[in-house]
Amino acid sequence: MTESQINPKRINKDLPVPYYYQIVQALRESIADLEEPEVNEKIALPSEPELSDLFSVNRGTIRHALQVLEREGLIYREKGKGTFVRRRRVEMDLSYLCSTTEDMKNRGWKPGTEVISVDKVIPRAHIRTSLNLLEDDTVWEIFRIRSANGEPISLQRAFYPEVLMPNLDEKDLSGSVYDIWENVYGIHPHEGEQTIRTRPATGEEASLLTIDEYAPIFEITRITFDINGTPFEYLISIWRGDRYDFFVRLSSR
Repeated sequence: MTESQINPKRINKDLPVPYYYQIVQALRESIADLEEPEVNEKIALPSEPELSDLFSVNRGTIRHALQVLEREGLIYREKGKGTFVRRRRVEMDLSYLCSTTEDMKNRGWKPGTEVISVDKVIPRAHIRTSLNLLEDDTVWEIFRIRSANGEPISLQRAFYPEVLMPNLDEKDLSGSVYDIWENVYGIHPHEGEQTIRTRPATGEEASLLTIDEYAPIFEITRITFDINGTPFEYLISIWRGDRYDFFVRLSSR
């Protein structure tokens, strides 16, 4: 990003608004106007001294503004190299059921999946209750890493009743499980219930998602039902907090 792409006139020193906050607003707008960088492309911000001269403020004010933008996930710093613009956060629509694979393809991304484990287990009580299973019923527990254009974006741990999906461990789970539900087992997803939480990433999650430990993440728990109202999936998915916003369309009663 060059200095010509930033509007210093956005700062009005006669306003009773802190300078750093006005600079944050100006840089937010400038970042929003940028075209989305490629996966391996870096867009550097001007240096702190350059920004200080541009806005006619001291470097402490610039540093404060950059700290705010970094916390918001809009920029990141590399020691000895500078400050760079993060790729734009992705807006995910939670208003309808959609496979991760389909969502990525619709965005023009190349989806990828790494299957970490597939196990047949006795589910914990809350999962058994959510899936309306008997005490001795078993489920498939499948743990996968989902990526877009080679970048890890989500961890997904799913539980499926074995009685509904026999021999699931023999299927190709490196693609869309939606295709397996519909084409192999005749299960058609109809609706779901999900809960969204935010929390810091654990060390293991951070390593798998290539983010910092304790970085903010979204944890979504979802129960998916078929057209007959039968629950057939209990999904716990982790999404990078620096890459995603969640969108829901509301209507009046």
